[in-house]
Amino acid sequence: MTEKGYKQLGIDTEFKNLIRPLRKEEYMQLELNLVVDGCRDPIIVWNNTIVDGHNRYEICNRMHIPYATQEIEFESREAAVIWICSNQLGRRNITEETRKYLIGRQYEAEKLVGCQKNANGYNQYTNSHDTEITDIPDDLVSRDQKESSRRTAWRLGEEYHISSGTVQKYARYSQALDAIAEKAPELIPQILSGSYKISHENVVAISMMDAEEVRKLNKKIGKGPVPFIRYSESRRDISGEDTSKPTMEVPDKPAIKTMPAFDPDAEVDGLTLTIPSWTSSIERTKSLADLNIISSSAKDKLEEALEALQSKVLEMLSAIKGDT
Repeated sequence: MTEKGYKQLGIDTEFKNLIRPLRKEEYMQLELNLVVDGCRDPIIVWNNTIVDGHNRYEICNRMHIPYATQEIEFESREAAVIWICSNQLGRRNITEETRKYLIGRQYEAEKLVGCQKNANGYNQYTNSHDTEITDIPDDLVSRDQKESSRRTAWRLGEEYHISSGTVQKYARYSQALDAIAEKAPELIPQILSGSYKISHENVVAISMMDAEEVRKLNKKIGKGPVPFIRYSESRRDISGEDTSKPTMEVPDKPAIKTMPAFDPDAEVDGLTLTIPSWTSSIERTKSLADLNIISSSAKDKLEEALEALQSKVLEMLSAIKGDT
């Protein structure tokens, strides 16, 4: 660890994008802590490039607060990515979207590292400098890639309490987000923060759009009356198509009970009475269901339903407050 002072450190865009961006209030609190207490934790670097501490580095240089640096040795760039992902996943304040992305990125990096080690005929305990990956026949590399993928997915699934199939699904999610970042990088924080509610399938769909269409979609984010916006709403706005699922027409039935026409509170009272049953059902599921063993498809369906409910709740709150 170096003595506290000031250094010119490198900023790697890929490394920085793996770090969860701070919300405005979090950034301001970090700045206040650094001003009052100084920079207690060293900035972690590899070959003079930051791998952890980007926000502290920016604040300390701007506010003239001395800081220490700590060098960590990595065998490769992929190894540095693995360390960053694992370090971020150990934190409690990341969103589920960020968690999926980091697991996917860690899987891809570990898969590549494992393939290189196996193809070169060594493991993490032996020297890797005597053999080049280019010297290995293509068919051997292909077999090692498949085997490395299976082992890596299984091991990460055990570590993060998900199935190996879910690990691979998260890898496709991370690849799609990286493709979107090349077209509209400002859209990624919206998705990873959870502000832009979008399913795995629709993230993949956006990643295959052309750059201009992605940029149009990005302009719709955050312009609604509520802080959360769903993909179907913004997509329909820019294309004119109805992306919602068709609904079946229900034939009119005789009313069981006709509410008095002069009662303006009837609809609201009815809704108010049903909400406690929703709350009770959610609490019961939380206490009885083991979410670690539930299938990914069941969790995805529940997540989509809860997100739809959340969107409608926010719309109703906005209407009550007179914002719409």
